[in-house]
Amino acid sequence: MSHHSHLHKLNTVAVHLGLLKNGKALLFSGSHKKLWDWTKGEANIWNPNNPDHHENSNLKRNLFCSGHCFLPDGRLLVVGGQSTFNYPHVIFGTVIGVLPLVLKILGKEAADHDIHTFDPDESDPNLQWTRHSPGMSKARWYPTCVTLPDGNALIVSGTWSHGYHALFGGFMNKSYQIFDSTTNILSEPKSFGFEHIHMYPYLHVLPGNHLFVHSDKTTKFWDISQKQFLSGEFVTSTGGTRTYPGMGTCVMLPLNHDDQVAKIMVIGGSTVMKPGKEDDATSIPEMLTIPLNDPTNSAGWQEKPHHLKRFLCDSVLLPDGKILVTNGAEKGTADSNQIAVMKIELFDPETETWQELANPLEKPRLYHGTAILLSDGSVLAAGSTGHDFTRAIFRPDQHFEQEIEIIEPPYMASNTRPQITNSPNSMQYDTQYEIATDSTNITKVSLIRMSSTTHNNNMDQRCLFLNIVENSATLKIQSPKNGSWAPPGYYLLFVIDNNGIPSVGKPVRIGT
Repeated sequence: MSHHSHLHKLNTVAVHLGLLKNGKALLFSGSHKKLWDWTKGEANIWNPNNPDHHENSNLKRNLFCSGHCFLPDGRLLVVGGQSTFNYPHVIFGTVIGVLPLVLKILGKEAADHDIHTFDPDESDPNLQWTRHSPGMSKARWYPTCVTLPDGNALIVSGTWSHGYHALFGGFMNKSYQIFDSTTNILSEPKSFGFEHIHMYPYLHVLPGNHLFVHSDKTTKFWDISQKQFLSGEFVTSTGGTRTYPGMGTCVMLPLNHDDQVAKIMVIGGSTVMKPGKEDDATSIPEMLTIPLNDPTNSAGWQEKPHHLKRFLCDSVLLPDGKILVTNGAEKGTADSNQIAVMKIELFDPETETWQELANPLEKPRLYHGTAILLSDGSVLAAGSTGHDFTRAIFRPDQHFEQEIEIIEPPYMASNTRPQITNSPNSMQYDTQYEIATDSTNITKVSLIRMSSTTHNNNMDQRCLFLNIVENSATLKIQSPKNGSWAPPGYYLLFVIDNNGIPSVGKPVRIGT
């Protein structure tokens, strides 16, 4: 199969992208014809096993620029969506506060108050999306969500007044809320405690029950049990923002069963705090090594070997533990960028070296580009609204990228990939399980959470290498210790042979 047969045309721009527990990809956005209408959305379900066809899922709200994460049962929680502000006829009414008040009285608030779940088990397109009531009392546009060790979802950030935010900046929602994954009820807002948090911060659950939180150039740690920040903060050394609107990508490196530290990398981003169209992206990745027993004991952010200069990029954890980095531009700010980066890179955490893949991207993936791992170990790259968002609004047909493409990491070229012939459908924590394979040369077993991403912020991604307790025809492995190591939900299980070649991933529900 040549690289050029890897493009598939859909009718939705994959601004938001996730891998469902059934192995299909969910993509959604606002209506690409009426992007500002908060009552119109678009969603496709794409099946990698039948790539020329897709199903439409009936989305009645515009969930553009929402946040999302997967719940333990495989539903996708989607928080927020499009505000009223950008719809041309209503900007004035929004800015003076009249329109939001009227809509609230009528019970027809904009989608930035919405809470939705998408259920992959539901086959009826009209029932796949559920809008939960009541929604959020205070809006969120560009929030981040993360699944906590207990399976509930933490929601932070986003702007509560898009109109004022667009004109004056600020107006961030500084509270946090928790969505209960069993009752579908949202907690009352409480102060999060991160004073200068901005849109789409990076969140990662650390083993041992702390939360990594990064916004702009500042990192803090939140105690999940105590629901408060630890004292102290860490600042990236390169000085520019790593989050929206000069965002790179943030990834936690693979965890091993008995690790005492976690390592988190920021890759790409801007060289300045408030980027404009002419400002350069950075080529300097940084790594934070975090002692799990006391995150505040970290030595701080440290620069790592340079890579291609880019921002608006996505990182994808591969089954062999390497990180694929794709998408982006060399200069600019979110919706005003220039010079697409077409090359795809691999970072090897063991050697801390970069390698460029032979095949570049087929299409530029700029603002609103996305990328996730698929079950077979390939990477789906999708989305993009181009270089100039204002122009894209008037000519979406020229700018909104509806073709998706498949990136094949080097191991996909192997003629002989090991196979998992039998594996458990679910695993409890800290328990031994058997996995049958067709290979006697298995050296690693990895577990990668099925993930969802938008605006270069993958809110679910993580990878664990499982302890191999016994290595014979049947492997005996130890499952993750608890929910802080692997938040409950659906993962892909891979075995990797002594040539570094992974199997196809098998879905497994962790923490049942």
